Amino acid sequence: MKINRNFRTLYFLLVVLQIILCNYSNLGPYVMLSMLPAMVLCIPLSVGTPLCLLIAFVSGLSVDWLSEGLIGLNTSAILPVAVLRKPFIRMFIGEDLIVRNDNFSIHKNGFSKVFFALLTSTALFLGLYIFLDGAGTRPFWFSAARFGASFAANMILGLIVVNVLTGNEKK
Repeated sequence: MKINRNFRTLYFLLVVLQIILCNYSNLGPYVMLSMLPAMVLCIPLSVGTPLCLLIAFVSGLSVDWLSEGLIGLNTSAILPVAVLRKPFIRMFIGEDLIVRNDNFSIHKNGFSKVFFALLTSTALFLGLYIFLDGAGTRPFWFSAARFGASFAANMILGLIVVNVLTGNEKK
């Protein structure tokens, strides 16, 4: 359960950057930027699911509390990503990473494997976030357009975050 000190510092700084993004980057009603799915996906595999849930809960709650005002929205959308982190990695990157408690990176595991793991975690997060944010009051077309625009922006942002958090891994 050893976590690299460099990872902890980067993770904390990215949570602060996420709070700043939520407060100061209003790109309209259709685009919502969130680094949380990529950050939770990059938590080292030596960290178990209960601790990963706690980290995700604290991260989501701090973003909710210090930026968006709807307490529990990011938190409730990021917790399923934390629960399914290892199954996503097992499905797209491989079982051997989990058995060895090795960390993944784009350089070691390839762009496509990491991309599809990030794709599913981002889609899960955004689907829950948009569903909970609309709470049945927004029309389907608006939610679908918001999902599409946010998904494209978050995938680009997520790939940058994955590269930052796992970029120090060499082949």
